[in-house]
Order: sequence, then C-alpha cells, then structure tokens
Amino acid sequence: MMAERALRCVLVGLGGRGRHWVRVCQEMAELVELVACVEPVAERREQAKAQLSLRDEQLFPSLEAALSEVDADFVLDVTPPMVREQIAALALERRLPVLAEKAMGADWAMARRIATMVAQSRLPYMVAQNYRFGALPRTMRRWLADGLLGALSTVVVSFYRPWGRGAHYVTMDYALLIEMAVHHFDTLRFVLNAEPKRVWAHTWNAPWGWHKGDVGHIAVFEFEGGMFVTHHALGCSVGKMTDWQGEWRIEGEKGSLTWDGERLLYARSFPDDQATAREIPLDALPYTDTKAVLVEFVSAVREGREPECSARDNLRTLAMVFGAIESARRQQWVELAELLGD
Repeated sequence: MMAERALRCVLVGLGGRGRHWVRVCQEMAELVELVACVEPVAERREQAKAQLSLRDEQLFPSLEAALSEVDADFVLDVTPPMVREQIAALALERRLPVLAEKAMGADWAMARRIATMVAQSRLPYMVAQNYRFGALPRTMRRWLADGLLGALSTVVVSFYRPWGRGAHYVTMDYALLIEMAVHHFDTLRFVLNAEPKRVWAHTWNAPWGWHKGDVGHIAVFEFEGGMFVTHHALGCSVGKMTDWQGEWRIEGEKGSLTWDGERLLYARSFPDDQATAREIPLDALPYTDTKAVLVEFVSAVREGREPECSARDNLRTLAMVFGAIESARRQQWVELAELLGD
C-alpha cells in the first residue's frame, strides 16, 4: 500500500516561535513538507535562512506572494494574535486548512469572527494548544475519569516566571492572560473534562515589571458541578520559578493529585487507615507537545474531520481568558454564557 504523501505547508512568521515550528516541520518530514516560509522583516528571513537551512526560493515577504508561487495544503500561522484574522481570511479564502498558534485573536470579537469564518468554510482550523498534549495532563485526565479522586471540589494552579521579556508581550494589555494563561485554561478544560460557568478576576502589575499591561492576576472559575478553580500568576516574577505548565493541585473526596515539574503525585491523609502517598507513572505517548499537535492536525485534514482544539472548541477556552479580563475591568463576576451566547 502506497504511503500518503506529506502535506505541503506554508509557515507564516519567523520569530522565535516560528523558528521552533520550522524545526518541528523539518523533523516531521514524513508528515509535512515545508514549501514556503513567510516573514515581512528581511533581517529575520536572512537569519532563518542561515540558522535553519532554508533556501531563497522558500522565503517570501507576504502570504499572498507565497501562495502565488507555491502549491500548498495548509497554512501554519505563527504570527502575533493581532494578525490572526488576516491570515485566516487569506488561507480560508483559498480553501486551505489552518493550524494557528494561540491565541485565536487579539480580542474576543476577533476570535468570534474567526470562528464564524471557519464554520462557514467547513475547513479544519486548529489552535496549537500544545500544553494539553503533554503526558502529565493526558495521564491526569485518565485517572480523574477513572474516579481516582471521586467527586472534585477544588483546583489551584499557579504560575510564576520572568515571562515575556520581548516582542509584542511587553506592549499588550493583559498579555499574560491572553498569551500564557490561555494554555493553563485550555488544559484545565481538558483535564477536568468540564466547562466553566463564570469567573471573577483581579489583575495588577508589580512595580519592577517590564510589561505595559497587567501580568499579575488571580482568577476564580466556577465549573459545572460546583467545582471551583483558582489560577494565580505573576509574569514578572524574579523569584523561584514554576514549571511552564504551572504547579497544580486537584482536591477530591478521595485525596489529591498534584504536579510539580514532571511528577504526578497522589496523596490521601484521612481517614488514617487509608493514608497513602505515591507517584503515578506517566502514560507513554508516541508524540507530545507541538509534534503531537501537528500529528493531530494532519490526521484531521486527511480524515476531513474537526480537529481537537478546533476554532469552535477553542472559543470556550478564550471565553475564560476574555471573561477574566472583563471581570477585572468590571470588578464583578462574569457569566461566560454572556460571552458565548449560550
């Protein structure tokens, strides 16, 4: 049986994250053929050519120029969120599926417009929420679904790092919520296999920070079933760092699950005769992180189905982000159905 050919990819954006995706595509050559890379800044094109063994004929200053010269099967959008709608419109108009970095839009209105475009096109559009594709969240979701903790009540996630020290991160309003916490919010929906109903949030900046917008926050979500989730973060922390995934604690009627770094721990302290503590081995996965994202997207394109982290699904993650921002502005609880129109 003849193997399926690699899908031809046009990658847009050769910043730091874009260069990461170039390497992923090069390492996954059995799935993807990188036929073109788009970058409007000439200096970045030259850097990418030198660092990533790209050829002159693969480099273009605009998506329009690239699509007029090469045949493609999909577009990989690694631009800042404010450009997301423009890239989506160009690709979908040419009947090309899209794999896009998060966030799916610089604001809620843009994200809704993109989701509408995707629904009308009936083409696969996937948001690269790579954090949920790690062994830790996949293993935790399985154990929770199997009832290890019983009924869940309380979840706490923290994130403290000297984050976003360049590019558009330093100029955006609420950059940490839009560009970083979105990963954790999406992973929460995945791990808990549940949807949030409402949010209360407060944001601030530390006096030594380097961001224009607030990168400190506490956000409290009420999920369906009466479960409460607290996410607290400081994106200009100069102290002890958390892992990029954050530090997690999930409390249930039969104990707790915690993760810190790459370890998943189960513990129960009461009643005394059931007290225990042990590390849970992580599930072995063929791919994780962005490689797993790429595998899922290519599979969805070939099978003509909606991918995991589709535009439709990702709106519910973004409702958490922009609901938290709205709550911080209003200083009151915000019902997420108000944003989603449920």
